[in-house]
Amino acid sequence: MKKKILALTLAIICAAGAFTAVTAVEQPVKTEAVTKKKAPSINKVYSAVKKAYGENYLPNTRLSKDEIKTRYGISSKWYSGAIAEVPMINVQIDELVIVKAKDTSSKKKIKSALLSYQKELQEDTFQYPANQLKLQASKVYVKGDYVCFFVLGSISNEQSQQEESKVIDAYKAETAKAVKAIQKLYK
Repeated sequence: MKKKILALTLAIICAAGAFTAVTAVEQPVKTEAVTKKKAPSINKVYSAVKKAYGENYLPNTRLSKDEIKTRYGISSKWYSGAIAEVPMINVQIDELVIVKAKDTSSKKKIKSALLSYQKELQEDTFQYPANQLKLQASKVYVKGDYVCFFVLGSISNEQSQQEESKVIDAYKAETAKAVKAIQKLYK
């Protein structure tokens, strides 16, 4: 009798366990959906940066793929989109480069090319003195698949008459406008 009760108890326990297992499988698993915001288009990035500077946005000549390759050393094989603008007048140095890399390897190559270009500009002794300070505040910026180069913005005559470090800081504040404009697109 004890063996029958024990066997019956075990059978009930096993059946209850199997029922629980089946019930657990049948119930949907609840997970929190993590929404990843889609990266903005290159035109949205460009428009946001341009808008951040308003009438102080000076680059007005768009470069072709060949010109981008020649000027910056960036192969069109490395990107899915690129916008590069420079001013028509060569005494101005404002520049905007936005490149959407195809992959991580390409992103590294683009960043390296833009850093080399930036260094070359900063070391160019034939730059106008006022431009030299603005170049010190230039920035290579990476966000998502985008690699950018900024030499943008303007400061007041009063700011430009201060000591060099303050002038560079004023230009860095101008450069930060482009960074903030892009960051807003990712929020």
